[in-house]
Amino acid sequence: MIKCTLLNLAVSVSWLISSSVVAQAPQQPPTVANPINRAIEQNEPVQEMRNLVRDISKYARRFNPNFGIITEGGLDILEKEDPVDPTQSSPARTYMKSFDGINILGLNFHPPIKGKGKIITDKKTKKTLLRLANLGKQRGLKIFVTDFAANLKTAQKSYNLNLAKGYIPFTAKSVGADYIFNNISDILSRPINENPRNINGLKNVQNYLYLTDSSSFDRQQDFVIGVSNTNYDLIIVDVFHKGRTPYSKAAVQGMQFKKLGARRLVFAYMNIGAAENYRYYWRDNWREGEPSFISESIPANPDKHYVEYWQAGWRRIITGNTNSYIYGIIKQGFDGVILGGLDSSKFFESGG
Repeated sequence: MIKCTLLNLAVSVSWLISSSVVAQAPQQPPTVANPINRAIEQNEPVQEMRNLVRDISKYARRFNPNFGIITEGGLDILEKEDPVDPTQSSPARTYMKSFDGINILGLNFHPPIKGKGKIITDKKTKKTLLRLANLGKQRGLKIFVTDFAANLKTAQKSYNLNLAKGYIPFTAKSVGADYIFNNISDILSRPINENPRNINGLKNVQNYLYLTDSSSFDRQQDFVIGVSNTNYDLIIVDVFHKGRTPYSKAAVQGMQFKKLGARRLVFAYMNIGAAENYRYYWRDNWREGEPSFISESIPANPDKHYVEYWQAGWRRIITGNTNSYIYGIIKQGFDGVILGGLDSSKFFESGG
């Protein structure tokens, strides 16, 4: 297992109501017209993922125009394939205008693959990731990189490579093929480019901490104290303490200040491409095909299922109404969200 240094408003009653209510008819219609039919008829899982990200952005910024959005993975959907010549592509400009940054996992160093000791990302994969990262950067997106390293030497190399490209780096300590972001201090102990300034937007961020697993902290208060004793510009956490109890608005506010006293950003992680059976929305009788948007389980993690994210049922859970996941995150007081699961579009593109 990779142990990495990573990184309430009282959540509205409607957000915490049982998933049986969440899964039923929304208070508002979904923002995308006939998403199921369009996806099936046109077979455009990539475009449907772009649509979902755009809809999340549009909905969230109705409540907070400065709400930040970072996507994780899914770099390939930054480009649109030419309908006539599939060897040609062009930037998905409208899509890229809907969010603020991208987090790339393992650009230079990835977690060890079972049976293989190498953690260096292969040249072909890295070349593609770099090209797409620079495509986003040229259009004003902030590029974050989460690399993995087992020792200080590799970590320093990772930081140097990313800083030379103008990317914002974080290197998690990797000690196995699986990884969890559960340690307060990163492999270099202190933030790179540590600074005392207030951070009011992603453009000012120089470092970040990925800390989505709080299981080593008994109470929310303990977790908040731990985070408050760091000077990272951006903290990425889960919505729920130990995956169960949503952080109070007071807890989120407590995390929004560095040890030095300056303001920083706190983002929540949300998976939009997979349903996780430990989340508040999951019902005991859910399984593949029931409800219809639940697809097969992810081989590397049987607690997660791919979802047909274009379906109205999943969209109601994620966005567009006051019962939705994103609405709860906004009301908790988070400064933004990091959207994971975008790579699930590849699963549906390949026919599952």
